[in-house]
Amino acid sequence: MSETANLTIKLPLQLKERIKALAESNSVSMSAEIGARLERSLSEDSTPPKEHVAADVDNQHTQEITEQPFTSSEVKKLRALLNVAPKKKSKKK
Repeated sequence: MSETANLTIKLPLQLKERIKALAESNSVSMSAEIGARLERSLSEDSTPPKEHVAADVDNQHTQEITEQPFTSSEVKKLRALLNVAPKKKSKKK
């Protein structure tokens, strides 16, 4: 005889009624129905995942574009552009 544990859970009433109906149609208790379904669910999770093909991952056929970093001369030019103070307009009197 296997060991069992008591577990109290909260379920939506509609879900409880579905489980109850399934258990009755399978001629088992609700506990047995829930246990069997959990066991099936957990055994499906333990199967190794199938290999993904690039098309599975990128189903919208998009491609990431990677840019090269700025060169040191480009950085110097950008800094020069950013440091230029805007010219003040002189007021005419």
